[in-house]
Amino acid sequence: MLVAGAGLLAVGAGAAVAYTSRFIAPYRPVLERVPLPLPAGHEGLAGLRIGFVTDTHIGPLISTRHLDRALDLLASAQPDLALFGGDFISDSPRYAERAAERLGRFAATVPLGGIAVLGNHDIANGAGRMVAALRRHGVRVLRNEADSIQFHGATLWIVGIDECVLGDPCPDAAFANIPPGSAILALWHEPDWAEAAARHGAFAQLSGHSHGGQARLPILGAPFTPVGGRRYDSGLNHADGMPIYTSRGLGIYHPPIRFRCPPEVTLVTLVPA
Repeated sequence: MLVAGAGLLAVGAGAAVAYTSRFIAPYRPVLERVPLPLPAGHEGLAGLRIGFVTDTHIGPLISTRHLDRALDLLASAQPDLALFGGDFISDSPRYAERAAERLGRFAATVPLGGIAVLGNHDIANGAGRMVAALRRHGVRVLRNEADSIQFHGATLWIVGIDECVLGDPCPDAAFANIPPGSAILALWHEPDWAEAAARHGAFAQLSGHSHGGQARLPILGAPFTPVGGRRYDSGLNHADGMPIYTSRGLGIYHPPIRFRCPPEVTLVTLVPA
C-alpha cells in the first residue's frame, strides 16, 4: 500500500511538473535588471536604460498576446532605448508583420526608438520580409552595420552583427566606420563568438538564441542549447574580459517547454565603471 501510494504521488508530481513546464511556465515572463559598466571616459552615458527583447518566436506556440504582456512588463521600467535580438518569428513568414507591428509599437513609445538584428529563424522564414516589416514599423535593422544614438550629449554606438547559423556575419565590416575610442555595444543574436566583438573594441554584448536552454536540470544544466548558444548560454558572462549578457528570451521552440528557466525581458542600465 505504501509503495503503491508513493508511486501514485510520484506519477502525480511528474504530471504536474510536465503540465506546468508546457502550459504555464512558458507564458510567465519576468523582468531581469542588468547593470553594465561603461568604459572610462564615457560616463555621460551613465543611467541610459536599454530594454532588451529577443527570441519572441511569434508563431504557433507564442501569440502576440503573450508578447504584449511581456512588453507591458518592460515598459513599466521606462527604458530609453529598445534593442531587439532576433528570432522574432517561427515556422512561417506570415508571422513577420504581426511581430514587427508589436515591436514597432513598443519602440515608438521609447525616447530613442528601436534597433534590431536578425536571428536564424528570421532568415529561415525570409530575411527580406522580416527586415521590410520591421523597417515599415520604424525599427532600424542592422546587418553588419553600426548606428549611433545620442543620450544627454553623449554618443553610444550600437553594432549589429549578422547571425552565424544562416546569415553572413562580418565583424570587420560592422565595426569599420566607428570613430576610435567610441563607446560600442554589440548586438549579436548568437553569444558564442563574443570574443570577436571584444577584439573590435565593444565594451559589452547583448545576445539571445539559446533561450537559456529552456530547461535547466539539477547537475546536468541545460541539455537543449543550440549551436552558437552553448558557451555563454544564459545570464552574465565574460569573453576576453568583455561582459556578455545572454537573455533567456521570450519564446519557446522545440521542445516547447520551460523548466527552471523562465522567459524574460531585460532592462540593461549603463553604469560608471
